[in-house]
Amino acid sequence: MKPILGSGLRRQLFQLAIWLLAGHAALGTPALGEELTTAAAVRRLTGEQPQQVRIHLRGVVTFFDESLYSRFIQDATAGIYLQYSSNTPGLFPGQVVDIQGVSSPGEYAPIIVPERVQVVGNATLPRPIPVTYEQLASGKEDSQFVEITGVVRSVQSLVASPFHLIEIATGGGRLSVYAQQLPVKAGEELLDSTVRVRGVCSTEFNHQRQLFAIRLMVPRPEDFTIEQPAPQDAFAIAVQPISSLLQYAPSEAYGHPVKVVGANIYFEPGGRIFLQDGEYGVEVQTKQHDPLQLGDRVEAVGFVSQGKYTPILQDAVYRKISSGPPVSPLRVTLDEVLKGKHDCRLIQINATLLDRALHGSERYLILQEGDYIFHAYLEQAEGADVFAGLRNNSRVSVVGVCKIDPGEEWKAGEEWRAKSFQIELRSAADIGVLQLPPWWTLKKLLWIASGLGLVVLSAFVWVAILRRQVAKRSQQLEIQIRERQRAERWWEIEQERARVAHDLHDDLGAGLTEVNMLSSLVKSPTTSIEEKNRYLDELAETAGRMVTSLDEIVWAVNPRNDTIASLASYFGSYAQRLLELASVACGLDVADDLPEYPLDPKFRQEIFLAFKESLTNVLHHAHATQVWVRISVQNNFLVVELADNGRGFDMHERRPGADGLANLQERLKSLGGTCEVASEIGQGATVRLRAPLPKSLL
Repeated sequence: MKPILGSGLRRQLFQLAIWLLAGHAALGTPALGEELTTAAAVRRLTGEQPQQVRIHLRGVVTFFDESLYSRFIQDATAGIYLQYSSNTPGLFPGQVVDIQGVSSPGEYAPIIVPERVQVVGNATLPRPIPVTYEQLASGKEDSQFVEITGVVRSVQSLVASPFHLIEIATGGGRLSVYAQQLPVKAGEELLDSTVRVRGVCSTEFNHQRQLFAIRLMVPRPEDFTIEQPAPQDAFAIAVQPISSLLQYAPSEAYGHPVKVVGANIYFEPGGRIFLQDGEYGVEVQTKQHDPLQLGDRVEAVGFVSQGKYTPILQDAVYRKISSGPPVSPLRVTLDEVLKGKHDCRLIQINATLLDRALHGSERYLILQEGDYIFHAYLEQAEGADVFAGLRNNSRVSVVGVCKIDPGEEWKAGEEWRAKSFQIELRSAADIGVLQLPPWWTLKKLLWIASGLGLVVLSAFVWVAILRRQVAKRSQQLEIQIRERQRAERWWEIEQERARVAHDLHDDLGAGLTEVNMLSSLVKSPTTSIEEKNRYLDELAETAGRMVTSLDEIVWAVNPRNDTIASLASYFGSYAQRLLELASVACGLDVADDLPEYPLDPKFRQEIFLAFKESLTNVLHHAHATQVWVRISVQNNFLVVELADNGRGFDMHERRPGADGLANLQERLKSLGGTCEVASEIGQGATVRLRAPLPKSLL
């Protein structure tokens, strides 16, 4: 929106100042039945107070982005969150909006459910409130425009989004910052920079309305500035030995990145690397995916932090220095491991396999050495169990990275032993079988021989009696099954052929007849030039409709489209193409968790025709400028919703010839579903199509 110029700007600012001053006098919550006029009054509503209280206030938009589900305004008293509404236009920071609606308890703090949103001018954003991490962690600054300083720990560009996700450390905690523009060319240049961030505090919470994370939503480029830049080359700092991490050093500065160098002994792209340098190892946590091979010499720069037993490197970046042979594992005994001196190192230990199991995406082995039981884990993609060939009670050799669990009873001295440990495996090759379990004992052999003899004798007798009967009956059943399958397949083919023929006759037959008639009129010598031009235009329009009808029939028949995801994609592209021709904005909201259910052609065609008719009604009657298409699966029902911001209509008024809604309801009824329509004059309309997924496919 363009700024207001000259006296208009002064008049708007003057009116805004009067309104802001008046807000200070309305901080108290009004009595029951009165209208709330400030954000602070709405935020003071508690669970014991009545909700759905009427609200009418003005505020400045501090952040608005539908892709992040973030809609915030702030008046002179406080900031507050706006719930999504189809009546809310796209807003921008700095716009002054007049809002009418009702209150809602929200999922964390009270919010506004807008019924009417009108842009009335522009204003500068409010002065940000300087805060600490502790103040943000209390939750009281939710929805407020705040300012905080911290050190950048990581930068990530979000997929399919213009925003960057920046993690900063401040005051003993971490914050997630969302910003569209960075003050540097590459995100890596921000690492270890001290930055000042101004943005809206957006809390993340669980289903018990409890805060578990904090986000800052940055509205403008100037709200994210660098206070102290980081070194130009992150890898230019001096190498620090792995053994010296978090050791006593009077002059050591905590909180800044350190660089370590070591050989790669474990690599999980975008997750973890374990580096080993001599007798010491370290876990490096990173989001980088650059490939590495075991034995590669690697330098990593990250922020040192306390691990469970030894220090770890968080938010690290790395690069390969050189290639090298894989590190040889250190052969150790159980007691040597429990002393705790081999954490994050590559070791080899012998044990007895008790069992194997699956934990999430990890397959793990339950191992025993002496009286002690420990686990060995392997991260594995879905597929066959790579440990399926291992037999319980086998004696095995295990190679992997040692991870110590010190427990709670740590004490100095050589007598202390760790509570437990686990082995992080790199591949199935890290398990070697030393000795198979004993199985062929004399007692077992005698029992098996006796059992097999009895089974063989019984089988021969039984087979001799039933062989002929089984063969004869099997032949009869095979013939019956083939005949039934042939009949069922033929019936299905005939049904589909009849349906396709009906569609071709209805959709294309009439069109071809019209094309033939128009062609004859064009060729007729008695037809004038003006009439020929008009007939040619009608001929082109008819051909276009026939192409569209043929495309719809082919889409309905093509078995590659027999999925909910394909249906949603086709609906979205069809709506966007049709609405774009009518200069109507189209918004798509397709659920990310659509199941991979196959759909039969009849179901797809019926639901598409209902969707097409609904969309046509919007174009012909709604006079809308924006249409939202939402597709989801709820409780085994396919739900397709069209919402427009058009002129709406009176649901109780019955107009002659208005059979469109009745046709929609009949079409959905044939699928066992429903068609729900909601509209008010001047408030747009919403059509909700619900059809149950075929039970045979669930």
